[in-house]
Amino acid sequence: MADPSTAATAQYNGEDMRAMAAQLAAHGFTTHLADFRAGLDLTAIKSPSGKREAELIMDEDGYAELRYWNPAGTPPAEAVATALRALNAITGIAPDPGPSET
Repeated sequence: MADPSTAATAQYNGEDMRAMAAQLAAHGFTTHLADFRAGLDLTAIKSPSGKREAELIMDEDGYAELRYWNPAGTPPAEAVATALRALNAITGIAPDPGPSET
């Protein structure tokens, strides 16, 4: 994987952002494309029945953010494991194994 400090960032134009919004909408997300002075931002929210929503935020520079809620009562170790799996799936960055049990 490329060094993140030297990797080029994605650059999306309005057509690209509208295409991403349409694809997310086709997957059941409610989308909103905003044209701010600083650039385009896409927000996509999915609210499954009986669950709290998950939210994706993407901008024209390639910045992406994923927000979700852990279910009530999720143990801390499980919450961290879920977040690390998501990060690994998105970036390919494998989590450090953590402290060893000796």
